[in-house]
Amino acid sequence: MKKTICLTLLALSAATLFAQNFSEAAFAKRRELFAREVRTGVAFIPSTMKDGKLNKNFYYFTGIDQPGYVYVFDIQNRVATTTLFAPDQLAALEAVIEQTKREKKRLILSAFSADFNQKYFYQAPFENADSILVYKRAVKDIEEIAVIREACRITADGIKYMYQNMRPGMTEQDLFNLMERKFIAEGGNGIAFQEVASGNLGTTPHADVTDKVPGANEMIVVDIGALKDQYTGDITVSFTLSGKFTKEQQTIYDIVYKSLETGVKGMVMGNFHAQVEQSAVQVIVDELYKLGLITDSESPWQRAFWIQHGFGHHIGLDTHDVWYDYLRMIPDDRRVYMPGMIMTFEPAIYFPKEGLDARPQRLARLVSEEEFMAFARQIKPIYQKYAGFAVRLEEDILIKGDGTNENLTKMTLK
Repeated sequence: MKKTICLTLLALSAATLFAQNFSEAAFAKRRELFAREVRTGVAFIPSTMKDGKLNKNFYYFTGIDQPGYVYVFDIQNRVATTTLFAPDQLAALEAVIEQTKREKKRLILSAFSADFNQKYFYQAPFENADSILVYKRAVKDIEEIAVIREACRITADGIKYMYQNMRPGMTEQDLFNLMERKFIAEGGNGIAFQEVASGNLGTTPHADVTDKVPGANEMIVVDIGALKDQYTGDITVSFTLSGKFTKEQQTIYDIVYKSLETGVKGMVMGNFHAQVEQSAVQVIVDELYKLGLITDSESPWQRAFWIQHGFGHHIGLDTHDVWYDYLRMIPDDRRVYMPGMIMTFEPAIYFPKEGLDARPQRLARLVSEEEFMAFARQIKPIYQKYAGFAVRLEEDILIKGDGTNENLTKMTLK
């Protein structure tokens, strides 16, 4: 049975509405796969989320990044009749909503657009379209891969431009401005997120950008992603303005880089993310044990003290693209690398100056205050050599169908 698509665009042309780097065939295929998954029902996908930002699932179906639109799927036997309602077609949209209520059709809504849901379907039972799309968005199609590749290139070029033009005396904001300038020059559409954090500021994961002037030999963590057609790159580098490391900085950098290489090597079709992540974690644990910064390499809480976050996530329309829903919905023993996935790998070691002053709250259920402080006293003479900086490195990896991967950010200087 042939699928019917009805797009009412009114005064706005398709060239204005749709992302120029995607074909209509790509959007049609995504809508077709969604309809097959839903089977039967009516789905309402607004372009605006509760916070006023773009609903990325709406963009995934349409390539439109304007507010006030609603995309409606009327799905019967896995085939959809779809209608795009423009902001000035409210009466027509409300007529479809009322018909859906009268006929008590199976309802599918985007939980991201809570205001729309509460206004038109208050307390009505519905299924979450966003959850249905987790599996779809986790594996990128060929056109998404091309755009993400470009976002990664732009991000890498911005970082390299910063390296080439940075000098002692610049602020963190100055370093950010260099990258932003290059992103724009290379055709980027914006910045998904940014961190430029030096010294002790860099020991807080995903800190922001400040006007601080880093010391020439102070470690700086930059984590940034340029946008291309709403898709993002995501690269993290650690460096000094002088281009030189102290002995301690080099030691930690080498450990993190070794962990990164271990993880990236394992990111191939069929491998489990949790196992690959643990192999990279083990590199850090073993090396910190050799340095005397871990006293029991089998201790879960000592591992948790040093490993503050996961070492990877999907990227795409969001920086952590469908990642948290993916973790919630898919257990470790099914979380396998699949062709078309694009994921980061992001190991890190942090040495906040205050890191041994008290038991971190995140360890409260794992270790007593007394046991932690005994550990802190034991490692403190060594820890103090490194206190006040962090190293985090991150690359973006495409999983391929031939059992290999492609590092989309390999062009970035480390």
